[in-house]
Amino acid sequence: MTSLNTQLWELIKTHKMPDDAAGTPFTKQLMAENRISLDTATVAIAEYQKFMYLCATRPERNVPSKAVDLVWHLHMQHSRDYWDIFCKKLGKPVHHNPGANGPDHLDDYKATIKAYKDLFGMPPKGIWKLNDKIGVFVALIFSAVFICIGVVSIADGGNLLFWMFWLGISLLIFGSTLNYLTTKGEFTLIFESNDPFSDKDAGDCGSGDGGGCGD
Repeated sequence: MTSLNTQLWELIKTHKMPDDAAGTPFTKQLMAENRISLDTATVAIAEYQKFMYLCATRPERNVPSKAVDLVWHLHMQHSRDYWDIFCKKLGKPVHHNPGANGPDHLDDYKATIKAYKDLFGMPPKGIWKLNDKIGVFVALIFSAVFICIGVVSIADGGNLLFWMFWLGISLLIFGSTLNYLTTKGEFTLIFESNDPFSDKDAGDCGSGDGGGCGD
């Protein structure tokens, strides 16, 4: 179990996130920009602080979730606070380097999650994407049953057009669910124009939708 540098963590978590020129608190800026609740914005900022602790203490490449990355983007817009104050507390300049999709990128993301778990425990799934493996298995079972129903109905001479459509949809669901289970691992980087702060859609770094890595 990695030990937490309490002095550094205290500096990070007590850092006052910057107001904008109109005096709008950072939390409200994040809420307005992403149309999220106060509770969600508060959690997202806390997760961003944890991610920046990892960037400050790990020599390896750190990959954020999409939700954390959005907080990071907003903070970097306040360049004086980010570079002149916050990064000095971190003890190093933490740069935002665009990532690229691929197995190495996903491995770096998983390594970031592992380091997170060692220090802070299980990440909240609404900010860091967490697959529901039980739900995936249930979906696999149901889609397999639907496939069997389709095959049997076609063999029995049922309405061919209807049951071919039924079978095609069932096979599509089964294939996508199986891919979701076997290729993405526990945490994933998928983000496809959905809500990065939701339980089902959080998580990305380096896709066309944005993202970057801290080192």
